[in-house]
Amino acid sequence: MGIEELNYLKHYKPTETELRMAESLSSHGVTKPEHLDTEKIQIAYRVLVMEMDFPSSSFGRLGIVLKKGITGERYKNDFYHEFAHWLGHSGNQLQMNKQQKLAQEVQANQMSLYLRIPYHMLKLVDFSSDDCIIEVADIFNVPIALAEKRVQKIKDNILCNGNSQLLSANKII
Repeated sequence: MGIEELNYLKHYKPTETELRMAESLSSHGVTKPEHLDTEKIQIAYRVLVMEMDFPSSSFGRLGIVLKKGITGERYKNDFYHEFAHWLGHSGNQLQMNKQQKLAQEVQANQMSLYLRIPYHMLKLVDFSSDDCIIEVADIFNVPIALAEKRVQKIKDNILCNGNSQLLSANKII
């Protein structure tokens, strides 16, 4: 198998949601992993983030509320989840039925993954590397578990598009 066949992204078919998230980030000047810092995202999108004594949530176009006192990875995780709601959802979850809320939560989780490890930055990753997952975690400053989830989604996508031979040539994917 030649080097051209090992170009994993050539065989990867991003989802519509993934493309929308990448386009949104790019149009706001978020083009490098260092731009994915939560403060830089807040500035680029002009989104107001408030910390309060109740669970994290999105308040429509008004902004995002994060639970007071959260820090580190929990802060980033909650921020990106609520940012995904802010970017892509409308309506008040308090007025939605259980299935509508669940659908929005599942979608926000997916969008959050695509925002933290965006499609338009995947070209920075050497997917043929034995340390691919660690590389993703380092490049995007995410936990290993999140990097594993993203790499698995890429693997699943390539498999779904009939490229199992490509995957068998790699130890990680």
